[in-house]
Amino acid sequence: MRAQELNPAKLPILFRKELELCKIKPGNTILLLTDLKTRTDYVQAAFAAGEELGARVLELKVGAPFATGMIASFGGADAIENLPSVSNAVENSDLVLVFHVSLGAPWMQRARKKGVRFLMVLDGPDELERLMSPVGLKEAVTYTRDLIARSKELQVLSDAGTNFVAKLGELKTLCQYGFADEPGVVDTWGGAHASTWANPGSCEGTVVVQAGDCWTFPYVRYVEVPLKLTIEKGCVRKVEGEGVDARLLTRFCDGFRKHPGDMEPYAVSHLGWGMHPNSLFNQIAIHGNEMDRIHSDSRAWPGVFLFSTGPDDQGGGRNSTAAHVDFPLFGCTVKLDGCTVIERGTTVDKKMIVQPTHARSIAA
Repeated sequence: MRAQELNPAKLPILFRKELELCKIKPGNTILLLTDLKTRTDYVQAAFAAGEELGARVLELKVGAPFATGMIASFGGADAIENLPSVSNAVENSDLVLVFHVSLGAPWMQRARKKGVRFLMVLDGPDELERLMSPVGLKEAVTYTRDLIARSKELQVLSDAGTNFVAKLGELKTLCQYGFADEPGVVDTWGGAHASTWANPGSCEGTVVVQAGDCWTFPYVRYVEVPLKLTIEKGCVRKVEGEGVDARLLTRFCDGFRKHPGDMEPYAVSHLGWGMHPNSLFNQIAIHGNEMDRIHSDSRAWPGVFLFSTGPDDQGGGRNSTAAHVDFPLFGCTVKLDGCTVIERGTTVDKKMIVQPTHARSIAA
């Protein structure tokens, strides 16, 4: 796989820029929440950058590794939840840098309500540099979040046969723009997308995942043979496809069923699209299944539609299944209340478009 190209000496500079975006001030407390897999150079860079800005920087390392999947419901997340002193340290910090996926963890939700900011640092050094939030990204993403939040219906179409409708308004709409600058915010360095959850039981239609579309969770791969997903009353009721992808999807979701009729693993989860002008669509082709090189890129590509299955509790729903699947889909048309915002994979709402600061060429 392609080697890291960023000069390691630049990492403290990058971390300082990121912490400045997070509005770190002298006297603030920054907690580094790490595990045995966390890169030592990231920890050192965060200490150096935080101290340069006058902040108090502490590291809390958990012995149990965190899960590599989307849901922080086991492994290192359990270690934090079961240690009140650790949760207390989290809740008394200004900013927590989390070097793993921790979305949905109860300790995170409690700390958010107290105003603690969280920034997940998940990508490789090259990606952290290229995907640092450019000017205008926050405004574009928050505009999109608010537009979705005001909408009552989301429709997704594609030339491949996707025709999917979701009703909106009962659950939350969230966004990430690459830094954590406001009380209670959870963001990801390199993130640039808006996500919403459909009204429970409202999703209907067909989603066709084409060859060349992506898995990003729980696997890192391109889809090889098209999948046709039939959705009724908010759940995927039928998976059609002759290749390995259909078998992977059904076996993964079936493995999390609590009983034969349990449909929670097949429920439609968050829906949204990317807006990062510096992202690359072909990170999986470059790096293979290296999770730390594709966390943000595949979901942040401008105009890519993210279709997910599994939990909705992060959006305020009741489904907390640990089964979660993310499919970034290319070439989709997206409509909000009948108004087209993405046309065949190209963003047409000008308020969602941010100018690139890096050449967005096919990496080679």
